[in-house]
Amino acid sequence: MNYVTGLAQSNEAIYVATTGGIRRYDRFAQKWLSPLTKRDGLPDNRVQSIIFDPNARELWFDTPSGPGRWLEGLQTIFLGGGPPQQSLQPRTRTRMPPIVPPFGYYVENNRIIGPRQDFAITQTLIDNWNNLWIATWGLGVGMANLNDQQLHFDQFGPIEENVTALAIDGNTIWVGGEDTYRAPARGISRYDRNTQKWEYFEAAHLIGLENPQIRTILTDSTTVWFGTHKGLMRYNKQLNRWLTYRDTKQWGRVNALAKDRHILWIGSERGLALLDTRADSLDRVSGSEQAIINAMATGSSHIWAGTETGLYKCARGSRTWRVMSDEQNFSKRSIRALAMHDSTLWIATENPSTLLCHHIDSNTWQEYPLAEIAGSQGVSIAVNDKHVWISSDQGAFLFEKSRHLWTRYHTTEGLIHERVQAILLDQDDIWFGTGEGLSRFHGTGAFLE
Repeated sequence: MNYVTGLAQSNEAIYVATTGGIRRYDRFAQKWLSPLTKRDGLPDNRVQSIIFDPNARELWFDTPSGPGRWLEGLQTIFLGGGPPQQSLQPRTRTRMPPIVPPFGYYVENNRIIGPRQDFAITQTLIDNWNNLWIATWGLGVGMANLNDQQLHFDQFGPIEENVTALAIDGNTIWVGGEDTYRAPARGISRYDRNTQKWEYFEAAHLIGLENPQIRTILTDSTTVWFGTHKGLMRYNKQLNRWLTYRDTKQWGRVNALAKDRHILWIGSERGLALLDTRADSLDRVSGSEQAIINAMATGSSHIWAGTETGLYKCARGSRTWRVMSDEQNFSKRSIRALAMHDSTLWIATENPSTLLCHHIDSNTWQEYPLAEIAGSQGVSIAVNDKHVWISSDQGAFLFEKSRHLWTRYHTTEGLIHERVQAILLDQDDIWFGTGEGLSRFHGTGAFLE
């Protein structure tokens, strides 16, 4: 949503067309409203142009999948048709009024020149409240009140469209992604839940951030750890410094991370490794080279690792891993995801595709089939006292523990995309990383207990 293709105004709102939907700014409340996306009826999130017809109070839009209009009074989208010619608004200005950009930026020849990157200006608009709005290609939308001429930019949403990893770190949420067929991954996003502001860390501009393709994220009091397609990265929060550990151990993609005091366990396509954070030294778990590690979880007494060939565990404080066994061979299945809640380990398996519940204290197992896991690109589990969430290529599934009941959430319920790859529980909110962006579901306290 930081690639802006057009601007329009009504008496009530400023509309911003982007490659991720239509943003809406409430002019009276002076705040951003929830954007319009495919969830609301857009045929495509890539909005090419917008025009507001003040007589009909309709916002006309065009996308690669067809045109339509947003009826502002009814808060409804209708598809098809085209705007009346008399409502066309000028797209660009020939001369920019005097403004004061943020430190390090300046305007030159219809471009915003930044300290590390330049951004094209795609459209400008002076509204009837004497505010200048600037649409940019990559820097979001800028706004300046022409009375004081101070320009600021408002960027929105994760830098990556294809969201594959989420983690909470105090008041912030870290968001990582991977390449898509449309664009390569560029960096990592951080969202401040208090200020509702986004911050971006781009690999092209930061020393130490060498691979922006993120598989998993783990946070602790001083560090944020990132498993990438090429190994391990860390972010030192106090020093605001990035570091990439060279893949001399030939890990391949790092799919999972787990922390046991000063030991960071690293699960990859080529087995297990560990990082002693006190000595900052790496070592490989001998004999694990042929194992594909898909998931890890930390319990009160053990670290758990889910692999293509079954479940392993290591006593906390130890460095010796042991294969799990049970009479029904549940632990021998191919494991896609793990999550620990209290003394219960939740396991997503494939062939057969099921959700397993392992009660560690009583050493008992329960099985709940879920065929939709099969073949999914990203499977993750999030658990609280009453519910289990699991992601798949066919949406997000909610398992109610007390009634053993599955409920499916798809685009018809509000997800921005059907392929869900990461799920994060956050107080009264649930975040879903999808193939085309980040969705947030705001639930009630009773629902999330």
